Amino acid sequence: MASKSNRGTLGRKNGKVLGATVLIASADPGVGKRWALGLKDIFAIHEVSEWGELERTMTNSGPAVLLLNSDLLQPDEAKGISTIQRLSPSTKIILLTSGHDEQKAISGIKAGAKGSCNKDIDLSLLPKVVNVVQKGEIWVGRKTISRLLIELTSLTESHQADSPALSMVYLKPLTSRERQIALLIGEGACNKEISSRLDISERTVKAHLTAIFQKLQIPDRLRLGLFVNGHEHQNSH
Repeated sequence: MASKSNRGTLGRKNGKVLGATVLIASADPGVGKRWALGLKDIFAIHEVSEWGELERTMTNSGPAVLLLNSDLLQPDEAKGISTIQRLSPSTKIILLTSGHDEQKAISGIKAGAKGSCNKDIDLSLLPKVVNVVQKGEIWVGRKTISRLLIELTSLTESHQADSPALSMVYLKPLTSRERQIALLIGEGACNKEISSRLDISERTVKAHLTAIFQKLQIPDRLRLGLFVNGHEHQNSH
């Protein structure tokens, strides 16, 4: 098991440098092995099958991405995700569920997961899911998006009502460049599109987003988009 000082270290396989470490957590070893098969030639893979082992690995190794089977989160999935996220705040969690359970996907995202998909996902798509989430994007199924936006809009409005400081600051704490990026996020632009439109590198976009999240006390780009759109809607009245 890697130490905390080794977080983010790239692995090697047959002399080839692999991508970031992906932790696969599933109570069903067969499911975990299947996911590993789709990722093993691209990422450094570590597998766990028990909750205690998952907690220890998150604490000590801090993987870049966690593929988390919902079967490990019974009975309170949202609480389980929050607990695991606190052990390694930088780890991006992707929740994999049985069937097309939209409510589980929505609950997972609201609890802090950065992606959700069917555990029987086509293995050829799994590397794309991991790459998208690792870059700071959100991955959810198309059928889940509309319901997710409705629920998160309600959540954002509730949070603003409970936290006057958040609703009052709007975009004023941001620099002019950060405001540009925040507004583009509100339009649904991805990092690559923002980079092209503002003629800056994607790395610079990510750095600005980190600063924006910190200044506005907003955890991710999806909620930032909702916050920006809510603010613009308020200004139009």
